[in-house]
Amino acid sequence: MEIVEFDPSRLDEVQAVLKDAFFRANSHPEYNEWEFARRVLSSEGYLPHLCLTAEELGKIVGYNALTIASLEGERGLALGPLAVAPAYQGKGIGSALVKESIQRAKNSGYPWILVLGGEFYSQFGFEKASPYGITISDNAFENEHLQILFLNTPTRDCPKGRLIYCDAFYDGDGNLL
Repeated sequence: MEIVEFDPSRLDEVQAVLKDAFFRANSHPEYNEWEFARRVLSSEGYLPHLCLTAEELGKIVGYNALTIASLEGERGLALGPLAVAPAYQGKGIGSALVKESIQRAKNSGYPWILVLGGEFYSQFGFEKASPYGITISDNAFENEHLQILFLNTPTRDCPKGRLIYCDAFYDGDGNLL
């Protein structure tokens, strides 16, 4: 398996992996994980060196993106979507994508990464964001699942407040997807 920078000419392959991993009968036709991959390409938050794919024998089997996010005007990163094709799950591909993303983010000098996710992310050092006064919405359930990883900061100081994603994460009315 090889992890490489996402090649936009292979967007259809990435979207297929994301759809295989995330499609549910009630998925929104426009605002979903696989369309996000297309939307982020034209977003101000797109960072080519932090948008990665995992390839097995030349076939894309995983995808992860880090995009610009902010807390009270301080720029950091948001992780996601992270997806691995169902036939390749459980083989460490998702973990490898996250580890490589974290290393690249550290090397780029970003102070933190936030992710809305479950226990999976704690193995990489992510911790609940709520004790730091960081929220994602007025929804307590969402806030409970928001996690932060401090990168190049010797202390765990960061602005408090609501996480603002790049524009690709919002619908036409400004609602978080």
